Amino acid sequence: MNTLFSTSSHAKRSKQIWLNPSNRYATHNTRNLLYHLQKIGKSASVILGHQSTNTLTRSGFLTIADSDIKRVCGQFPGMVSYDLGWMELNNGKVWLDGTVDRLIAAIKYCRKLGLPVCLSWHTRNPIDVAHDQKNRTAAGKVKDFGNTVEQVLTDARVKNVYLSWLDVLADFFGQLVDETGHDIPVLFRPFHECSGHWFWWGSKQCSSEEYIRLYRLTHDYLTKEKGVDNVLWVYNTDKVYKVSDFKERYPGNQYIDLLSMDFYDSPKFSPTDFQQALSKSLHVLTSSAKELDKGCFIAECGRKNYQEQLYFTTRAAQYFAEDLIACSFWANTPKNYYMSFPSDPNKEDFLALIDNALILMEKDVRMLNIFS
Repeated sequence: MNTLFSTSSHAKRSKQIWLNPSNRYATHNTRNLLYHLQKIGKSASVILGHQSTNTLTRSGFLTIADSDIKRVCGQFPGMVSYDLGWMELNNGKVWLDGTVDRLIAAIKYCRKLGLPVCLSWHTRNPIDVAHDQKNRTAAGKVKDFGNTVEQVLTDARVKNVYLSWLDVLADFFGQLVDETGHDIPVLFRPFHECSGHWFWWGSKQCSSEEYIRLYRLTHDYLTKEKGVDNVLWVYNTDKVYKVSDFKERYPGNQYIDLLSMDFYDSPKFSPTDFQQALSKSLHVLTSSAKELDKGCFIAECGRKNYQEQLYFTTRAAQYFAEDLIACSFWANTPKNYYMSFPSDPNKEDFLALIDNALILMEKDVRMLNIFS
């Protein structure tokens, strides 16, 4: 597998970039962001991203100007991800990052630093909002609702609930403006890990055709009905090992701007198994990106509570393969961690990883001026 620490073939690749966003009315800033992300994907560099880097830390919430990563190396990661889960309840709160106001402030701070932001959405079940994306109640009891996606598409009551949730999201996207009054473009990957079976939009919960119709409904409603023009639309699967599996639920080029995949490491992978599985999945992702002429990235990755010595320069380094725009590690919390933090025994090894010139952190991305 070609990682950042081996010989790269980027010099042989075409540098031509086609700008054809899925939303024909995408703002100037949004088009600029798409252009620069695609440009990074065609370079030898890869952005290091981190989920909720300035809204969650090992010490809990600090300030939006702070981060575990910043406390280790003096700067933010090069990309930051957040989740919109449960925003649809319209009570001012979100599942992972606390409050909507905090989330908006965090995104505005990232824009001030010149960093791209990627958003997922662990949405609750529109048939019964007491149940989450895995059809669980707060007490953990799971209910079988059958095919939720089909009901969103065919049942007027459920569809109206879902569309009202999109109204809430549209209002949120409209609040993303910088200190000069210009829109803040963001990446959005709704219905993520669609090849998995654990969410109500997953592979065992609805057909591929139904999933595609749901994604297209969401895209068209937000762009055509609500005028949301500061979003780049991202298709996302869990780890897959065949191109046909990756593309099975693909909504079509006219609905997608970027491709992505989630790939978590775990103790069940031996070093050899991890390398082989990741290499195979990365090949699926990057070859699909070339075929569909889209940039691609790893949207979620890492190993929960890693313990190995030299974890970053041996194991995590393998995520940084050629042809990727970025790879984003999941969040640090008081209970779990996926990225280095001040008391991390692997802190020096993390610093050795990002010392590689091909890994882009905050200061590197800021110099690229990706919004202009």
